[in-house]
Order: sequence, then C-alpha cells, then structure tokens
Amino acid sequence: MQKRVFSGVQPTGTPHLGNYLGAFRNWVPLQEEYETFYCIVDLHTLTLPWDPAALNQRIVEGAAALFAVGVDPSRSVVFRQSHAPQHAELAWILTCIGRMGELRRMIQFKEKSKGAAESIGAGLFTYPVLQAADVLLYQAHGVPVGEDQRQHIELMRDLAIRFNSAFGETFVVPEAYIPKAGARIMALDDPTDKMSKSSVRPNSVINLTDDAALVAKKIKSAVTDSGSEVVAGPEKPALTNLLTIFSLFDGATIPQLEERFAGSGYGDFKTALAEVVVEGLRPIRERYLELMGDPGELNRLLSEGAAAAVKVAEGTMVTVWERVGLGARPGA
Repeated sequence: MQKRVFSGVQPTGTPHLGNYLGAFRNWVPLQEEYETFYCIVDLHTLTLPWDPAALNQRIVEGAAALFAVGVDPSRSVVFRQSHAPQHAELAWILTCIGRMGELRRMIQFKEKSKGAAESIGAGLFTYPVLQAADVLLYQAHGVPVGEDQRQHIELMRDLAIRFNSAFGETFVVPEAYIPKAGARIMALDDPTDKMSKSSVRPNSVINLTDDAALVAKKIKSAVTDSGSEVVAGPEKPALTNLLTIFSLFDGATIPQLEERFAGSGYGDFKTALAEVVVEGLRPIRERYLELMGDPGELNRLLSEGAAAAVKVAEGTMVTVWERVGLGARPGA
C-alpha cells in the first residue's frame, strides 16, 4: 500500500516563484512515489482579515498554479479545504485535547499577533490545530513543508500521539518532509524577508503571471551584497538567494555556478539568471493562463477532488466518533 502525503497552500494572493521553488515544484515528483493529497486551505485564510470579494478568485488561482506546474489531477487529489467539512469538525475535537500552553509557544502566532495579542482573532491562535486536522484526517505519513512549519508538524504529531493514547490507535503520526534546497526563497529586495504573496513591495516577488520582460526587470533590480564576487555565504545573503534560484532552475550546484561566474560582475550574473528563470517559468505561465481562461474546467477538477477527499475524510471521522464516544455517525 502506498504511503500518503498531504500538503496545502493558502489562497492569499497570486502564486509566485517562492511558492513554486519552495513547495509546488517538490510536490510534483511525490506523485510518483506516494498517494498525494494537495489542498487549497481556504479556511486558514480566514484567520487574518480577508477580502470576501477576492477570496474565491484567489482559490481558483491557487488551483490553476498547482495544475500548471505539473500536479496531475488523475494522480493527486486536489481540492478546497472548505468543501470537506470534516476538516473543521476534526479540528474542534483536536482543539478539545490541545493545550493552551503549546499553542502559545507557536512562533508564527507570536510573530503575527505581535503588538495585538488581545485583539487578534482566536482563529489565528488555533490555526495549528486546524492544520493538524488537515493532515491527520487523511492518515498522511508525510507533510512537505518549509523549515518554518517544522514546529507545527511537531504539534500535529503530539496531538496524534495524545489522541491515540487516550482513545486507541486512530491516526498515523506524520513526519515532516523538508526539501534540502529551495524550501525558503527570499524576497528579491530584502534577503532577510521570505518571498510572500502578501508583500506590498512589487519588486520583491516574481509572480507566475509576470511576463518575460517583467521577470527580467525584477531580477535586474534585485538587491545584491557588497563586493562584486558572485559567491554564496552567510555574509552574502542576497547572492545566496539568487544563486539558490539559479541552481534550482539550471540544475548546477551553487559551487559550480560560483565557478561559472568567477570574474563576472553582478550585472552579467543577473542577466543570465533572468534568462534561466524566464525560460523555466514560460511553460508554467502559459499553462496557468490557459487554465484561468477556463474556470468551469477548474471548478470541475476541484469538485472531483473534493468528492475523493470527502470519501477518505468521512472514513476517518466514522472511527473518530466511535473512539471518542459519540457513537455511530449518521449515514455510516
């Protein structure tokens, strides 16, 4: 029996280079080895202020990006989180065995609630529990995530173990799958800041919808470090980020790229990087725009994915109800 993998993406903005290199690109080969569930986690978007008029469009954009980079709906279950109500139901049960102390220790909550701990929505506080429900619901063995999500994986493992200990073996205890490279692509204008869909700085992010000229312009305007050598290292965070991007598209290692560009200036390096990125993103952008032009087909694919997801999720909830003493589940 194939092991199962689950991961999700928030529909908070136009998908970008960081999403592709840090997540989506790594999800595609997992389809060869695992049973893969990829979710547009729209309920998570509600933990911070959102624009209702734009949300559904963002959800469709997220799905189009997944299919455009190579996630195959015939091999992966791709669906909207809100179309499987079992996510919210299991999240409540897990919240009841969760502990305030462990949620207070979540670094992301501390960062996002900084200066507003008393006024921030409770959903942000319990966000990691919903995230745990997302994964445990599908009995996933692995979760491809960035390094910044490792603490949340530890929480979902703790919740799974705690539930299994209290009520009997029910959940697979998942492991984090963190790629060795590309797990954290930084902003082009600030290498200390992660590339983000929510950034208000347009030159910090390369969107999958950007045309060739705009991609090249953003790369050529990217910040660099002092000096002129094209080398990576702790003292050169900007060059390290750009070399990482180059390596992920080109296939050469960073030391090989350092050797290739020895004696070259930043300008020549950026020109070459722009060419590599433009060509690498070209087929993805074309497929993405094609999919966005056919919303009916996208919604059909998401509906099929939701039906497959609900079938698995409902099976888990039948067991959960029995374990916690709620009895037979209606319709089971």
